[in-house]
Amino acid sequence: MIVRSVVSTFLVLTSAPALAHPGHGHGEGHSLLHYLSSPEHVWPLALLLVALVGLGGWLWRRSRRRNNARS
Repeated sequence: MIVRSVVSTFLVLTSAPALAHPGHGHGEGHSLLHYLSSPEHVWPLALLLVALVGLGGWLWRRSRRRNNARS
């Protein structure tokens, strides 16, 4: 229960500043180029990619260990 509260609080506090960062008024603010070239968007995408690769690797190793234990 405490972990859920901490995660919820973290998500609420970190998402609010991201909703109104400067730069959306210059050029095409909602284009793919904006999201891939703006540091405010690139680092969260990079962190998400690292987390997904880590999770995928962990799941893959876990499934291999379970399959080896059954053999």
